[in-house]
Amino acid sequence: QVFLSIYEPKVSYHSRLGRVIAAYDSKKKSWHCPCAKARQSCLHKAIAKWHLFKTDRQLFMNAERDVRPDSAVSHQDTQESVCKAKPGEDAGQAYPPDDTGLRRMVHYLMQKKGLPAQLPQHLVTGSRSLQDLPRQLMSKETSCVECAGHLSFSTYCRACPDCGLMYRYQEWSDGIHNFNDHILITLHLCIILRTSLQTHHSVSRAIEVLEQTENKTFPKKATILHAYMHFEALTSHNYSYICFKCGYHPPVVVMDLHRKGVFNMPVSEMEAVPAHFDGTVDIRRFWDSVTSEIICSGLLTSGRKNPFVVVPSYNYWAPWIGPKIRKGDTVLNTEHEKCHAPRQATEMADLQMTEERLQDALINLRVDMVRKLCKQCGLDSKGSKMDLILRLREEMKNRSSYDKIFEKVWGASAVVMCPCGVVYSIKFNLRAESPRDYADMLLSWKHFPNIAIYDFARGLATHTNLRDPENLPFSPHEGRLAEATADYLQLAAEGRLKVSLPWLKTKKTETDANGHPITGSSDHYTLYDVFHERNTKDANDALRRIALVLELAGWVNSQCTEQLFSDMRKNNYFLNTLTPSEHIFMMRNILHHYNTKCNNKTKTSIQKVVGKDVQLQLDHNGQIVIGTAAHIATERDETTQSVLGLTTSQTDEQASRRIWDVDYLPAQQNLLAYVLDKAKDPNEHLLQLSPTQTLKRSDFWSLAFDELEAMIANQCFQLIAALAASQGKDVFAVNSYVVLTWLPPFDNDPRPAIPDDASTKDFILLPSWESGHWILCILKLKSREIFFFDSMNPNYFGQGRYIHIFRFSFEDCTFLVLMICSHTNNMHVF
Repeated sequence: QVFLSIYEPKVSYHSRLGRVIAAYDSKKKSWHCPCAKARQSCLHKAIAKWHLFKTDRQLFMNAERDVRPDSAVSHQDTQESVCKAKPGEDAGQAYPPDDTGLRRMVHYLMQKKGLPAQLPQHLVTGSRSLQDLPRQLMSKETSCVECAGHLSFSTYCRACPDCGLMYRYQEWSDGIHNFNDHILITLHLCIILRTSLQTHHSVSRAIEVLEQTENKTFPKKATILHAYMHFEALTSHNYSYICFKCGYHPPVVVMDLHRKGVFNMPVSEMEAVPAHFDGTVDIRRFWDSVTSEIICSGLLTSGRKNPFVVVPSYNYWAPWIGPKIRKGDTVLNTEHEKCHAPRQATEMADLQMTEERLQDALINLRVDMVRKLCKQCGLDSKGSKMDLILRLREEMKNRSSYDKIFEKVWGASAVVMCPCGVVYSIKFNLRAESPRDYADMLLSWKHFPNIAIYDFARGLATHTNLRDPENLPFSPHEGRLAEATADYLQLAAEGRLKVSLPWLKTKKTETDANGHPITGSSDHYTLYDVFHERNTKDANDALRRIALVLELAGWVNSQCTEQLFSDMRKNNYFLNTLTPSEHIFMMRNILHHYNTKCNNKTKTSIQKVVGKDVQLQLDHNGQIVIGTAAHIATERDETTQSVLGLTTSQTDEQASRRIWDVDYLPAQQNLLAYVLDKAKDPNEHLLQLSPTQTLKRSDFWSLAFDELEAMIANQCFQLIAALAASQGKDVFAVNSYVVLTWLPPFDNDPRPAIPDDASTKDFILLPSWESGHWILCILKLKSREIFFFDSMNPNYFGQGRYIHIFRFSFEDCTFLVLMICSHTNNMHVF
């Protein structure tokens, strides 16, 4: 050890005599100074390093590399050293290589060393203990992939002597992931960390749990986080961002902003937009750059700058839209249009106030602070608190028309989701949110959705139509549900206007020009979500309410974005501390696993209905369907053809029942396979009530296996009524679309839907929709009984609001009703 006394003019606990002792350990290569931590630099250490370097440089020389005479270095040592020589060079090549070599290594790792999205289970479970892992870790490449040259061998890497391309150990098949040649983590730990993030536990917390459980010290938690990101970057995720129910092109989308999910980025670092920039970005090139930055972080030595670092800029910053959803690799990002015109130098001298502080001031409602900020902005500081805030609002409006000035949303995430809760697109804003962000994403889609739900619907429609005035993306009626006339506005205000969009449930027979592939309609509307539809002051916005659409009221979940953000806010405590590129990489990755979990849940629920032996696949629209029915057992082909060759009608079908937990009978299996056969004519009539009332095969294709659409339910109940009539029973089925309107917020009168001779009916069927499933209520008026069939609540009345309506809406029948709750064979009398 070497000790040096350094002069220190300031007297403190470590320099009471005006001197500080700095120590250097030549064996451990470590420095010590009482004024700083072990690995923290200080002025005394710097002076000591300079002095020793000038007086005793041998202390800093490597014994094996620098002290040995050149004659002692053999050809074999050169071949087996960590550093390999470049072609035409006598000196060795350092590892990691220079920036050019790093680019070649990163490209090779991305192309050849990617991990599969679904890891083999034996590798995950087989990497739990050290005994299951190999002891010799070296790359398996024996020839160069670029020039086919033979590779020499080294402890950490191999290099091609012909072209200089370097290789390192990166073999996931051993159950190990190599981060930086010093930190190697098992695949089992990687999966644990992935699951922890999905349950909103940061990597640091997960590692802390493992440390306390195993009573061992792990490497730095930040290093393990980067190792996990390196693992995810090398994993071959497709990032499809689709929903198995809605497909590649959802007809209904919900949009909102994750205001709390931000990253730190000084606005002064934003570069000016190039003059030639047209507002388009290559999405694949941008995200490959982000992935390359993450991968390269495992190849860098301490303090070395990453050559792949992605700096946020208006001309090179892209959202993420799934490959099947977007038009192509070129997408829109016109955030540079939000920038304000530059002010003159004299004006800037008087306005020493940044936009960020101005936005923060509007959230801070302290009067003295608001008054002070008004003075700094050159505004009149006299008046009440509200007067001051209004002046600041006007100042903000002059700078940016669409900024939501009451919230600071710098760097927030704008998402587009389907009503099922699956994320389709995400954009990481560099400036405050505006309808421009969502217009950029929707205009980059291959097919524009028919219904867009947003908290500023009017602004979205206006801005998007101004962007494309020739085609008017939101039309007819500027995205409203009806023409903004006095009569329609009055009906909408009174809640008596109802608009039917049947193509949301059943695709149009004759599709419109440029129609949506799922609905066949070319109409596009923008509506308010239920939380913001009452906030607007424009009377015409009464025609943008979800409740006006019969096919959406009570069905679409317009708050799915808020539910997602409620969960994502639990991740902000660690996501908001990352760099911009790391933040967007982790956000996209976490949402990808979230989407995968939602889709797996959907597939599992469908598989329970159709059986494990039935193959499920995605059709040409990306919706989950039965792959093939060829494996379904049939008794005889002749019997199958005779059974399936007939159209179902009330003259040839007889009543039968199937208990919930009993498998389908062979005849039922054959019938299901025939109805859902994708190879047959989609326009074939399968259920016939009359010459004008039929259901086609395509009507059943539009449903998932756990869903029942109201139109199909209505016709099936009519068939049941006809079958009952043939048995001498008088049955009346109420329209399933109508029953839902008896509930708030519609509160329609049930009596017009009930026949005048209701008291003479044997049964009245009331199909009722509640919380994602159907309830069947059967009224036996002659015996004064009500039966409830609810598979979700088998032992009690779970839907009190329906009970109230069904009991007291039939008062004209003048009888006392006895209610009975039923589920399969369990019946309880109340």
